[in-house]
Amino acid sequence: MTVVVIDTPAGQVRAGLCAGVVDASGLRYGAASAPRTGEVSSVVAGEPQARPAAFPQRPGMLDEVLGTALSELEQREDAFTLRIQAPAGAQGLPVLFFIPGGGFTTGSGECRWYDSPDFVRNGCFVLVTVNYRLGVAGHLGPLGDPSESTKPVRDLQAALAWVRENISAFGGDPAKVTLAGDSAGAWYAYVLSTDRLVRGLAAQTLLISMPRLAPLPVEVWLSHRAAVFEALGPSLETAPVRALLDAQEAARAGLRAFPYRPAESGQAPGDLVRYANSVQRIHTSALLIITTGEESAAFLRNQPRQQFSDESVDGFLERTFKDPARVAQMLLAEGEQPDAYLRMVRAATLAQFRLPALEIAANSPVPAQVVRFDHRSGLDGAYAAHCFPLAFIFDGTDRWRDSPMMVHASEAETARVTASTRELISRFLYRGVAEDSRYEARAPQSLIIDADGVRWELAPEAELRVIGRWKT
Repeated sequence: MTVVVIDTPAGQVRAGLCAGVVDASGLRYGAASAPRTGEVSSVVAGEPQARPAAFPQRPGMLDEVLGTALSELEQREDAFTLRIQAPAGAQGLPVLFFIPGGGFTTGSGECRWYDSPDFVRNGCFVLVTVNYRLGVAGHLGPLGDPSESTKPVRDLQAALAWVRENISAFGGDPAKVTLAGDSAGAWYAYVLSTDRLVRGLAAQTLLISMPRLAPLPVEVWLSHRAAVFEALGPSLETAPVRALLDAQEAARAGLRAFPYRPAESGQAPGDLVRYANSVQRIHTSALLIITTGEESAAFLRNQPRQQFSDESVDGFLERTFKDPARVAQMLLAEGEQPDAYLRMVRAATLAQFRLPALEIAANSPVPAQVVRFDHRSGLDGAYAAHCFPLAFIFDGTDRWRDSPMMVHASEAETARVTASTRELISRFLYRGVAEDSRYEARAPQSLIIDADGVRWELAPEAELRVIGRWKT
C-alpha cells in the first residue's frame, strides 16, 4: 500500500492507496470542549486527522448475529471522525454518506465492516462512513433539557457540513450526496432528511432497516436520565468512562427498549413516526427504502424458540393490527407451515419495519422506491435478519467473513446477491428513482432481492394498519 498526502480545506491528510482506491480514516470533522455534554464545533485544534477510533461503548445486542469487529477499535471520547474511500483520480463523483447503526449505543464508521474497495472502485463513487456520540454521552446532559438528547443529530450535521466543504478534494461532488444509514443510522438519516437545518447538505436519502421508533416523550426521557444519574453517582462530566458505561448498562435493565435515544424536541419532533406527516418535510429529492424479510429475527432468536406459542402470536396480532385475521393469513407463504417463532418474527417485522417503509413511500412528495431483501442467512433462526444486507453492500466475502450471520454462506449466492444489491444502490446514487421504479400507493409494488435475482411483487400488506402504541 502506498501512502499519499491529500490537500483539503481542512488541512493536509494522509491516505492509503491500494488497488486504485484511496482510503483516508480518522478525518476530524469537529470537536467538543466537553465531549459528553458540549456541542460539536467545526473548529478543530491541531491535526485534522487522528487514529481511527470509536466512541466509548460496550458489546452490542446483535453481536451474536453481526460479530465483534467493533471491539477491535480503540475507544475515545473525542472520536468526532469520519472515513473516506474513493477511486484514485476521481472527479465529481456521487457521494454515499453512510451512518452506521447500533441501537443508539454502539457503532463506528471506522469499523472494518465498511472496508469497501471493490464497491467504491466498481461503483465509481465516494464512500463516507461516520462516527457520532452514543448512549448516555450522546443522549443525556446535566441540565435536563431535551435538546441535550439530540447531540448525535448535530454531530452528523457537522459531519455533513465538513463533507460539503472538503469532499471535492477526494473527487466527490458536494451537490450529489446521498444521506444513508442502517437501523439507528437510518433513523438519524430520516431525522436529518426532514430537518430544515440540514437542507442543502444532502441530495437524496437511503434508509436501510429503519425501525418504527418515536422520540422519547420528555417525561420518559427525564425518568431514564434520573435512573442513569442514580446509578452513576459522580457527575456526568467527571465520572470515569468505565463508570459511565457501567451506569448506562445498570440503568438499562429497568427501562423501556432503546432508552438512550433522542427525546421529543425541535430536532426530533413528536410526529416523527406519523410518517404521512413527517415525510412532507423531506428536503432531499429521492428516497430509497430497504427492509428485510425477517428483520425481527435478529432480536428474537436469542430467546428459546419453544417459548413462542400460537396463542402469544395471536395476542400480538390482536394488540397490534386493525385486521389481525388478515395479517395472520399474510404470515403464511404458499405451501408453508411456519412455527410460532417465525410467525412472531414476521408479525413484528411487519409492524416495526415493513409498514413504516410503505407508509413513507406512499406519502412521499418525492420519488420513492421500496425494496425487500429476502436472501436468508445460514445462521439458525436468523433468516433475512436485521442488518444482513450490510455484508452484501459492503464486503461480504472478506471483511464480514467472521460474522455469524455469514455462516455457511454460499460463495456463488453471495456473489449474486452482492451484485444485485450493489447495482441497486449504485443506480440510485447516479439516477435517483426511475419513473418505472417509483412506488405508487394505488398499485403498491416492491422490488425483491434474493439468491434468485431481482423481481417485482405486489405489496398487499400496504393496506394494513397498526393500532395502539405502534401508531406513536
